[in-house]
Amino acid sequence: MKRIRSYFTLIGILCLTLLTACEDNLYYTLYQDMPKKEWDSNEPLYFNIPPTEQEMDVAVTLGVRTTTLFQYKDIVARAELLDNDSVISSLPLTITLYQGEGLTQEGMLMHENYSKPQALHMQANHNYALRVTHLMRLNPLDEVQSVGIIVEK
Repeated sequence: MKRIRSYFTLIGILCLTLLTACEDNLYYTLYQDMPKKEWDSNEPLYFNIPPTEQEMDVAVTLGVRTTTLFQYKDIVARAELLDNDSVISSLPLTITLYQGEGLTQEGMLMHENYSKPQALHMQANHNYALRVTHLMRLNPLDEVQSVGIIVEK
């Protein structure tokens, strides 16, 4: 009987550990749909990040959703961090798209790809925004359905 009780106690502790380890780290996310499935570099995208009540280190990731007709291997973009319209920093971001063997599956309508997360320190009560522009030669980029950011704690 003690052994069974010990197993149940151990299983309970493991379950609680799993629940606390799976905390939601998402702070903010937003995708903007592209009119006519075109991303025009002459029209920067703005993402207003909600202010925090305390200083916080976050990771910012750029996401792009393209149709299966998109023909490039990657997208080069620039994300400028703004604090009340002042540029604090500028980051070049490369989003490597999944192209080639094994990717195109029947029935797939779009591909979703991400940049590597970039570290960002947010001061309390500041109004931050990201201004995102692609740096590709071809403009506008066709077959881009939406562009977004993901901010994680």
